[in-house]
Amino acid sequence: MNQKLINIILGAGIAILLFLQLKNAGNAGGASSVKSDTAMALKLAYVDLDSIQEKYVFYKEKMQEFEKKKEAADRDLNNAFQKIEAEKNAFAQRGNAITQAEYENLQRVYQSKMQNLDQQKQILENGIAAEGAKTMEDLKKRINNFLVEYNKKQAYSYIFSYSAALNILFYKDPSQDITNEVVAGLNAAYNKSGDKK
Repeated sequence: MNQKLINIILGAGIAILLFLQLKNAGNAGGASSVKSDTAMALKLAYVDLDSIQEKYVFYKEKMQEFEKKKEAADRDLNNAFQKIEAEKNAFAQRGNAITQAEYENLQRVYQSKMQNLDQQKQILENGIAAEGAKTMEDLKKRINNFLVEYNKKQAYSYIFSYSAALNILFYKDPSQDITNEVVAGLNAAYNKSGDKK
C-alpha cells in the first residue's frame, strides 16, 4: 500500500469518527449536556501543505539544494557516459586495423564501464532519495514542534493538513485556515535557529 492511500484511508476514518462524535453528542439530549457542550466546543483548523511548500524558507532552500545536487549528479554521469562513448568511437575509427581480440576486449571493457556507470547512477539516486526522505521527516518534525507550541495559545482540538494532491477534507472553511500564521511562525523559528544559509 502506498503512503497516499494510507493517508486517504486514515483521513477518511478521522472524518467519519469526528462526524459520528458530533452526531452522537447532538442526539444524546439533555442527559449529556456536558458531552454536547464539549463536542460543540470542538475547535478545528487546517494547514495547507501546498502553501508551506511555496512559502516556507527552509523547504524552498532544501528543494534548491536538491535541484543543484541532482543537476550536478546528472552532469557528472553525462560526462562519464560521453567519455566512455568517445573512447568507443575513437576505437571504432581504427576500422579494419582492429583485431578480433582487441574488439572482444573493448566489448568487455565497455560493458564493464557501462555497468559501473549504472551502479554509480543508482547509488547517487538512492543517496538523493534518502536525503529527501530525511528532509521531509525534518520538515514534518519542524511543523509538528511548531504546532505544539502554537496550539498552546490557540487550543485547537484538531489541526488537519490539506494538500491539493492529497485531499482528504471534503470541505474546508477558509476562516479556519491557519496556514499563513504557521508559515510565518515556521519562518521566524527557522531564521532564529541559525540553520538558515
